[in-house]
Amino acid sequence: MASKYAMIRAICIGSKDLPKVVIDHYEPSAVMCGLLDGQDFSNRVGGSCVYCCPRCRRRIRFRWRSFYQADERSFLRRRLRRLFDDLTPDRPPAEQGFLDFHCPTCAAPTRIVFNVRDYTQIAFHFDVYVALVGQGKTIP
Repeated sequence: MASKYAMIRAICIGSKDLPKVVIDHYEPSAVMCGLLDGQDFSNRVGGSCVYCCPRCRRRIRFRWRSFYQADERSFLRRRLRRLFDDLTPDRPPAEQGFLDFHCPTCAAPTRIVFNVRDYTQIAFHFDVYVALVGQGKTIP
């Protein structure tokens, strides 16, 4: 299912052993609700937010703690992880984090990229930058 909110579509042409992979960029407001906007920030995670998979519309709740505990371990296969890494904006590691997961319904590989703001070393803010979503299984 294509979305009018997709900013960029990256296609990695595969070989005979590896099929092509399509990864779409989505603005946070297109796939997440519950994010906060203010004068000096946008798409900030409050207590929790809900991700809605653009492939199958499955809703997944993330709490503030999910972003705080993200340790940049990826659960994606190596080839997909490298593709997602190539499409992830470059920022200093202390200022950026990501959550990698597969949608529980359609198995679409997904990466939510967020900026980490450390205020006074005891208060962290997380601003979602982009959602990268790969192909999922076809749902009837």
